[in-house]
Amino acid sequence: MEEEIKSLLEEEIDAQIRDLSSLQPGSKEKSTAIEDLAKLYKLKIEETKAKWEINEKYDDRDSDVQLKKDQLAEQVRDRYFRLGVEAAGIVLPLIFYAVWMKRGFKFEENGTYTSTTFRGLFNRFRPTK
Repeated sequence: MEEEIKSLLEEEIDAQIRDLSSLQPGSKEKSTAIEDLAKLYKLKIEETKAKWEINEKYDDRDSDVQLKKDQLAEQVRDRYFRLGVEAAGIVLPLIFYAVWMKRGFKFEENGTYTSTTFRGLFNRFRPTK
């Protein structure tokens, strides 16, 4: 329907331009025909602008939706990365303490802590923040 109206409008503009050359220069009919032609052409321009604005509006909505999806995906990745860093911040020190305690206990098999190195490390073991 829109295309049909657009084509009819273009045909009418073309017909008026062709008829314009057959009118007497400076006559009232030619002035009226020029005014009518200008009105039709303005109508065509307004219709084209309206169509562009509608397309831009929907394009903006699509880009906004895509932007929000991208932001959400970025937030999810960021959240998982932070969770991984937090988990590593807890697990890695525990593994480190476990290895050093195992080596220290193996070294101190007789039950007393005679080495100053292990005694100093034993005081610094804190498996929590």
